[in-house]
Amino acid sequence: MLYAGVEKMKSENRKLDDLKGIQVTEGIHWVGFADFESGFSNNPYLLIDEEEAILFDPGPGHPLFKELITQKIQNILPMEKIKYIVVHHQDPDLCALIPYIEYIINPDAVIIAHPRAALFLPYYGIRKKILPVGDRDILELESGRKIIFYHTPYAHFAGSMMSYDTKTKTLFSSDIFGTFNRNWSFKAKPEDKPLMQSFLEHYVEEKGCLKYIYDFLKELSIDRICPQHGSVIADNVEDYLRVLVEAEPGQMLKELKTTPSKEGTAELIKTGIEWLKYWLKKPVTAGSLKELLGFALKEGPATVSLLLDSISRKAQEMGISNPLAGNTVHQWKDLQATRSENLLYSIREKLLKSQYSMLYGNETNIDVLLNKRLQAVKMRLNIMFVDIRGFTSWSQNIPADEIIRTLNEEIELICRIITRNFGRVNKIIGDGVLAYFPESLVPHSLFATSQINAEIRKRRLLQVGTGMSYGEVIMGDIGEDIRLDFTIIGKTVNMASRLCSLAAKGQVGITLPYFMNLPEDIQSKIKSLESYKQETIRVKKNDPRIETIVFDSFTFA
Repeated sequence: MLYAGVEKMKSENRKLDDLKGIQVTEGIHWVGFADFESGFSNNPYLLIDEEEAILFDPGPGHPLFKELITQKIQNILPMEKIKYIVVHHQDPDLCALIPYIEYIINPDAVIIAHPRAALFLPYYGIRKKILPVGDRDILELESGRKIIFYHTPYAHFAGSMMSYDTKTKTLFSSDIFGTFNRNWSFKAKPEDKPLMQSFLEHYVEEKGCLKYIYDFLKELSIDRICPQHGSVIADNVEDYLRVLVEAEPGQMLKELKTTPSKEGTAELIKTGIEWLKYWLKKPVTAGSLKELLGFALKEGPATVSLLLDSISRKAQEMGISNPLAGNTVHQWKDLQATRSENLLYSIREKLLKSQYSMLYGNETNIDVLLNKRLQAVKMRLNIMFVDIRGFTSWSQNIPADEIIRTLNEEIELICRIITRNFGRVNKIIGDGVLAYFPESLVPHSLFATSQINAEIRKRRLLQVGTGMSYGEVIMGDIGEDIRLDFTIIGKTVNMASRLCSLAAKGQVGITLPYFMNLPEDIQSKIKSLESYKQETIRVKKNDPRIETIVFDSFTFA
């Protein structure tokens, strides 16, 4: 079933609408994001096969990316359905997100990677089990569907690999066939081929690596190629495969050999200026290589990298080296460095826009609301605090490893149930969880609370107290220049926290506005409970009193 948050891939060329997932083909969805700052789309893919799901290359590590990507996945299926995460190599743009999501996917999920990539994955803080797979190893799903893994050594890492879905004849190609292109669309176009070739020439060392890949790919029946970056290749696959044999990799080695003349340097500066004008869509002036590089540094690391590539191509045509590739003396007094926040600004705006649209179903004036560099937005949410009761006293005479094991088991259980009910886990705070639910899903937060308490009783875990409130919050990044921390703040959050601290084991504390947003039948059920108690409290000492309701958690029929 396709939910409202998923679009089918249209036959015509189109830019990525990265506020929604996109169906690539039956059972395969793109759940990534578009980085228009660098022209470098990031393309995690979700494969669904009956009751099992595979997530390919989840994406970068930051709470912003977690919010953006899990939102898309939740619109397609529950996160708990994800039993496998495939990592095609160890780069952070592919797999640094795993520690942020591994506690809300299937509790027995497995990470799949080539042994040489698997070696590095624990350094991201990944706790799930890792299955090392070799060349042409097969993952067979419960339905009998097969995913074949192909080792692609040195393209561009010793442990790189690809995945091939035998049912849909889809190749998940990792970085191969990737592009940098601000003008890309979701479907690849013929004019993308030179960009794919340039990518390979600057990120792969040796032609034999690509020839090896071409030789086995040409024998496969491939209907589409889904690269980790760039556009999906859905037509004329054979034409795109030719890029592998037409590319001349190792350009970064070649550009270090011959020093350019004065005239050659001037020609390279001219090339760099023209490229920057095209890329940035604004006037560019530079009388030296230093000025040219300084201009790019102000724009961010992606612009610097792509400027170097453009000059490298021109230097290759001229038979000389790229003078920007080295031999620069860096001193603190005149140090030129670039900032990396452009990508995070871009992703933040996308996320806030998606949250705003999700909550209000209206994008009117959203671009005014989310002005460039704006870090936050006000909105109405349902806030939930869940805290383990008696944890400190219980843990005093318990071995340390058992304390952590129990805490991990319980926190993971709480987070998975919240996510299953379309909530978002914002923070894990010691032995507690801060989460939020869209304004339209007040009952879902109560359903989640009921399920959490029921599962805790069933598993004989430590009981929890829960506080929930409804109202306006501020959503955004805290500590921009120190530490980017995507969070929610405001009086509504404080109310939920206060109610959580008042709730005893197995109890739920809610504000009156939260109660009034529940359906009438649920309101009646709560009022009929023997434990139902209404009182007024202050969140802080000098705050006005607010009406609250406390009751024992109950099970929905």
